[in-house]
Amino acid sequence: MQVLLTAINSKYIHTGLGLRYVGEYAKLQGHSVELLEETINTPILAVLEKLMAIPADVYGFSVHIWNKPFVYRLVKMLKKLRPESKIVLGGPEVSFAAEKIFQEIPVIDYIVQGEGEIAFSELLKALAQGTAIPAHIAYVHDGVVDLNGGTTVIEDMSLLPFPYPDLEKVLAEHKIVYYECTRGCPFNCAYCLSGITRSVRKRPLELVLRDIDRFIEAGAPLVKFVDRTYNLDERYFLPMMEHLAAAKTNATFHFEIKADMLSEKVMKFLEKVPKHRFQFEIGIQSTHKPTLKAINRQDDWQRLEANVKRLLSFKNMHIHVDLIAGLPFESIQEFKKSFDDVSGLGADMLQMGFLKVLPGTQMAQETEAHELRYMDEPPYEILATKYMPYSDMQLLKRMDNIHDQTGNCGSFKNILKYLIKAYGKGAFEFYKQLTNWWVREGHYPQTHNLKGVAELLYKFILHEKTYSQEQKTVMLEILRYDVFVDIPGWYPTWLKWQAEAIFEEMSTFWRNEELVHKYVPNYKFSTWRQIHKLYPVERFNYGPTGNKEEFFLLLDCSDGEAKQIKLEF
Repeated sequence: MQVLLTAINSKYIHTGLGLRYVGEYAKLQGHSVELLEETINTPILAVLEKLMAIPADVYGFSVHIWNKPFVYRLVKMLKKLRPESKIVLGGPEVSFAAEKIFQEIPVIDYIVQGEGEIAFSELLKALAQGTAIPAHIAYVHDGVVDLNGGTTVIEDMSLLPFPYPDLEKVLAEHKIVYYECTRGCPFNCAYCLSGITRSVRKRPLELVLRDIDRFIEAGAPLVKFVDRTYNLDERYFLPMMEHLAAAKTNATFHFEIKADMLSEKVMKFLEKVPKHRFQFEIGIQSTHKPTLKAINRQDDWQRLEANVKRLLSFKNMHIHVDLIAGLPFESIQEFKKSFDDVSGLGADMLQMGFLKVLPGTQMAQETEAHELRYMDEPPYEILATKYMPYSDMQLLKRMDNIHDQTGNCGSFKNILKYLIKAYGKGAFEFYKQLTNWWVREGHYPQTHNLKGVAELLYKFILHEKTYSQEQKTVMLEILRYDVFVDIPGWYPTWLKWQAEAIFEEMSTFWRNEELVHKYVPNYKFSTWRQIHKLYPVERFNYGPTGNKEEFFLLLDCSDGEAKQIKLEF
């Protein structure tokens, strides 16, 4: 019996981890399985053509919040062309509401409820042998949906095979490698499905280390752990991290953590890990206590704040923090405080998410209590609540767009920090001000590259009446500093560059090799053109914090990175 599993990912760089586990486990049980990975951006008829090119007895699809409409359309066409084939759905969008799903798309034959490795393999065996449908596979019998035991989980994580037999191909196509060492979550966040079972199951540490070593040996540049809360058990995760820290690799490992759970022992370890080895995503969601209580989160804000700031002080890893807009009891004013609290941490990225009222969650059950108004179809995103009208939600959506292009772009950190401080009303009010200007001037909802954002910040500074002329002089100098550092080799005429004014001074500097080697030990003269390209120099009248000082800044771009060197002479 031939089986084709199809993962419809949201982006080309993503990989379908769930179906990879399901497919590889089925192969171990002797089933003939192929995997097809496509994206929601691929023309649907092109995907159908690929499905039709692989005649299968069973077609399986994993359904997620991002691909549900695409999969439904695809499945309906496929069933018309291959009515004799069985179509099986699984994944978080269908696992917990089989009766509703069969009503939505009656052409399907079976739904795998829960973690599908064993259940799907047992279904294939039953179909091949003509025996009874196994437990945890929902199906329609005599017009009635038989839930057949409901959802299931994999208790023994050692049963899971390595999900990347095609690892070399995945890396050659520059795709992200996803991995999980645990499943489940002990917490019960009201908007999430991960904690429904409240059980956490761990893959044996020796197997995890074996799998990780395969990623390292293959040269994977980034491995993203999908564990909902990676750092639950220090005795489990710390040896893993120590192994990763000691490995000879340039790979980065991404984890979702709960920062207030980090012990002193872990913090001292993290202080010494190689630069860029780890990156952390920290879900804070809100700092408003009634909101946290309503969504069943118990965070120690003081400890979380201290730990995040301490992690950032190590300067060896990227820190990403999350907020969710549209939660219970949080009006625009409460969200403003949460934003200011979390922005004050100084993380590398602050992601403003919006509540998604997923079917089967506590939030979905409390829709009317909080007057939640959200999309009926995926992604079920919030539109308004009892506490936050649509007009406020619209402002936050716009602010999210502008904040992503400025605060989250990785550049312009100095000028944004100065602008916020000079505005004097906190980060939220500054971004509200910037957003309103951005929209009013017609720059929303377009996406702008770094050069475009730099020019918009320049225009904002010039036209914003909140700032004095003296402040604007300082701001334009800081912006010039950020442009010089973040976009090497770009010198827009609307910023006052001093290359010509310092030409003689710099010519004298470059002719003094002893002095040059003091700042650039590996410097070797080739041509003047190469010097200007690899070692640009500019003079500034203010430092990046707005302090009044005159100095020369050299960028050493000889090794591919723009290393900043302050010249003192």
